[in-house]
Amino acid sequence: MSFLRHPVLTWGCAIGLGAFFLYACVHKIAEPPDFAKSVNDYKVLQSAFINAVAIYMPWLELFCGLALVTSLGRRGAALITGVLLVLFIVLLSYNLYRGHPTVCGCTMTYEEARNFTDADKFWEMKKAIARDVGLLLLALQVWFSGCCVKQD
Repeated sequence: MSFLRHPVLTWGCAIGLGAFFLYACVHKIAEPPDFAKSVNDYKVLQSAFINAVAIYMPWLELFCGLALVTSLGRRGAALITGVLLVLFIVLLSYNLYRGHPTVCGCTMTYEEARNFTDADKFWEMKKAIARDVGLLLLALQVWFSGCCVKQD
């Protein structure tokens, strides 16, 4: 199982994970009000926290993405992105469970999803959960590859 900690695999996982978070943060940073609508659509935060999440979370995603791609603080960025991914998976699953259609806001704007039917939103939620589980596996690989390093 040592191949799971191979440096090339770790590098590929870190680049893939970092690239996704860099891509996902661009529209959120450019249009915080649009992202705030997506955050509000989850119906899990009090209104006082929605703007703070919409403003600061994309910047956290940007810094984590840069850390993963450049290998500066890669393991910490993998931990933070892993926690964010677990949070996203839980929130999307919770909304699926309670039958509340929403669009995660990760790769599309609120306005792009505005004309989706409820069935389209539920399908997008399921795809986002599957994608996030895959990304979580990348984050786990990057994080675990840096621990328990065998000393010669």
